[in-house]
Amino acid sequence: MNTPPAEAASTRSLRHETEALHMSEPDSPSPEVAELASRENLGRLEHTFLPRKEVDVQEKRSGLFIAAYLAAIACLVTGGILLWVFVDPMLALFCLLAALGMGVLYDGPLFPAKPNGQCLYLFENGLLMDRGAGQLFAVAWDQAVHYQSTVTQTISYLGRHMTTTTYHTSTLVAPGGAKVRISNAFATDFTTWMPLIAEAIGRAQTQKAWDAVREGRKTTYGPFELDATGITTKRRRTLPWPAVAAIDVHAGAVFVRQHGQRKAWAEAEVKNVPNLLVFLTVALNLCSD
Repeated sequence: MNTPPAEAASTRSLRHETEALHMSEPDSPSPEVAELASRENLGRLEHTFLPRKEVDVQEKRSGLFIAAYLAAIACLVTGGILLWVFVDPMLALFCLLAALGMGVLYDGPLFPAKPNGQCLYLFENGLLMDRGAGQLFAVAWDQAVHYQSTVTQTISYLGRHMTTTTYHTSTLVAPGGAKVRISNAFATDFTTWMPLIAEAIGRAQTQKAWDAVREGRKTTYGPFELDATGITTKRRRTLPWPAVAAIDVHAGAVFVRQHGQRKAWAEAEVKNVPNLLVFLTVALNLCSD
């Protein structure tokens, strides 16, 4: 096996990183944040991501949409009550159920919660999240476990499908089990800060994982195990590397494909595969060896 370049994981989304630089200028953290970063040896502060400003155009449009949404719920409730009293309780039930359904959606990803003053700091050697009210979370890149989940909401009308929004959550887990969730409801578009997190973890952990495989050990990424002989899942036996045709990511899932087979040999949701970039870098290098 040839050792992959140390920078292999860091060059996959260079364009995203370049675009993010002017959006995430380092900002002076609070004394508490600076003290914790120093204690954890996180090094130089490289990027700061603040909560979304309520005055930006997207938030203004969101406010109008929420007002219209709440008005629609109020009309359904009022109409339901009038139908119940003066017409037919069965007709009223449909209006009240529709209002209830819209109320449930209001508490979902379509209307994410306000960030409450949170702030995300990306350092040279790790991540620090100020969750407000004195709650701080810190983890080094070489110890972080990163899970990604991206959900795209669509509206179907007259046979046409329109994308309304894409909601992303990154979950970072520290060695002791402490975790923090970061969503695109919190800061700027997740395509700026999420690649920075994934690439930093890739730079810190890929070489170590590769060395473990070379030494005959297994590395585990959720439902997948990698070693020098092949890729293994809990439901399937080991697929030797010469039999692996491709490993790709599509529609929120990771697919392992076998030569000569149309159906994927194995698949798993992206949100269940920790440190996805590390997994893909090591696996794809083993495939091509």
